[in-house]
Amino acid sequence: MIQAGATGARPQVTPTGSPSALASCAPAYRVAFVTDVGGLRADRAAYNGVTQAIAKISCGHGELITSLRPSDYRASFQRAVSLRSNLVIAGSFLLTDAVLDAARANPGTRFILIDPIVAPADLPNLLVIRFRDDQSAFLAGALAAMLTQSGVVAGVYGPAGASDLRQRAAFEHGARFVRPSIPVLGAYQPADDGAPYQNPMWGAAEARVFASQRADVIFGGAGATGAGALKGVAAAGQLCIGADVTEPDPGAPSCLVATTTRSITRGVELEVLETARGSWVPGKVDLGLREGTVGLDAFGAGLRPEMQRRLQSIVDQLVAGTVTTGV
Repeated sequence: MIQAGATGARPQVTPTGSPSALASCAPAYRVAFVTDVGGLRADRAAYNGVTQAIAKISCGHGELITSLRPSDYRASFQRAVSLRSNLVIAGSFLLTDAVLDAARANPGTRFILIDPIVAPADLPNLLVIRFRDDQSAFLAGALAAMLTQSGVVAGVYGPAGASDLRQRAAFEHGARFVRPSIPVLGAYQPADDGAPYQNPMWGAAEARVFASQRADVIFGGAGATGAGALKGVAAAGQLCIGADVTEPDPGAPSCLVATTTRSITRGVELEVLETARGSWVPGKVDLGLREGTVGLDAFGAGLRPEMQRRLQSIVDQLVAGTVTTGV
């Protein structure tokens, strides 16, 4: 590392603490985790953060509440409140509206929302966790500028949402931090193609276009669109940097040199522990390199020592605030 609705359906509740331990503790610190309809398939990383925090809290106890359909979301949050939870966590951005309603209706309960697409207005009992993906994208741009032989790099992004705009600006700023005059190509996925972040064919085609324009290090953004871009780069025989890739894509073994990373697990664990200790500050918290929740990982044989040292120096400057990502 360079580091609940009108259906009447009852949400599924699964205890994550030990009943015997809970009975011996008074009072217990209770944390409820509410999933979207994807369950833990979609929200596993955030839930892992909860379970890791619970294991470190004296008399900690967790409840997993799984919604069966979107119309159950409000009932799921109300169920969490009825369990006398000290803290209720919304596992994904799909729960944004429901958790806002629950927070307004239950001012005595604290809520956490993880990484929404658009940050909501502040409430006194709501904490919104956001991740500094601009910092990891800045590192990706810096690395691209170090690796390029042609002197041209590029990025393939999602449909110009707030995170895409931030990611592109930071990638380009990072590249020019290393090589001030470097040409940086880039494209957003068309907003009207009907498959935001889920169009690998478009991503691959755009990457091939950039390769034909001499870009020899190409950054592929999040989702299937970004994964398609990596495959397009591999087909063109150039180098690529991924976004949140947990291991090298089998379809792009020759191109993937690094990936940006985002540890939702660590971010959630940190904030649950802070809240359990009595340090509650509502509003928005931005977690990044300082907290170890974002970074850049190298694959394969790794980077040359001088590149590693340069990247580590940039990380130190970003943490210190002497360098900014430009967003």
